[in-house]
Amino acid sequence: MSATTPLDLRVRAWLRIASWLRAVGYYPTMAGMAQVPLAKRKATKPPRWMRGRLPRAVDIQDVAEPRVRVYRPLGQSRTLPTVVFAHGGGFVNCGLDSMHHFCAHLACAADVEVVSVDYPLAPESPFPAALEFYYDALCRLAERCTEVTVMGDSAGANLAAAACLLARRQGGPRISRQVLVYPTLDATLSTPRLLDETPARRAECAAFYAHYVGDHSRTDELVSPLHGDDLSGLPPAVVLTAEHDSFRDDGSLYAERLTAAGVPVRLMSYPGMPHGFLSMPRLCRAAPQALADIVAALRES
Repeated sequence: MSATTPLDLRVRAWLRIASWLRAVGYYPTMAGMAQVPLAKRKATKPPRWMRGRLPRAVDIQDVAEPRVRVYRPLGQSRTLPTVVFAHGGGFVNCGLDSMHHFCAHLACAADVEVVSVDYPLAPESPFPAALEFYYDALCRLAERCTEVTVMGDSAGANLAAAACLLARRQGGPRISRQVLVYPTLDATLSTPRLLDETPARRAECAAFYAHYVGDHSRTDELVSPLHGDDLSGLPPAVVLTAEHDSFRDDGSLYAERLTAAGVPVRLMSYPGMPHGFLSMPRLCRAAPQALADIVAALRES
């Protein structure tokens, strides 16, 4: 189904600027991302003017083992529900700073502990390295927490969804819910929305999966959760999609399959929004509402 709400004007203007910057070589293409030094890729984040200020009432600590960043409401010493978060970036780009603003606001607004996982990036560390690192961090955190939610945006949502499948396979840990923010869940790029994309956009999407998956099967459920044969028994899901996202159908089709498998699902779509809009709250008008919707979902028992 095609978009019915025009792409937000401010977003359209920024995307044109970003396209020009990529054309002149300021931003690397996805195909050329492997040539960018790892440290530079991990430092990628939206400009400050897109993000706004951090909340004051949050305590933020970096932990070396496992490599995570922990966000807690200031002054809270009690055990809180924990959100194990994985950032996006096509498996090859970004790090803890890319969703720093979102994680800080989520911790304060939802009164939860958010643990953002600094998983290894491809192509230096291809599948299954990122998933194994995220799942290991999840297992460690679950040992001390009574309620654990897995969450991620884009490629990070792929890791969160795959971790639920892996936890079911391994017999744990127990996951209370999964929150998948504009997830990328099909490495075969065969959803209707992606099939309608331009060859250039499809090539860009194929490039990041090539860096991550390599020669591994694209239909392995831990690479492409949308291709899982059996989705029953998975944690309740909250799935957010953006109307102008190339991966919009990844989320909506996964929500349909989860529902058909008997998994409780809440699907929320945001008109006029592009992929990645939650990382740009001062540019994307729907970002505050999407954050509020996630907070409401986390507060539900």
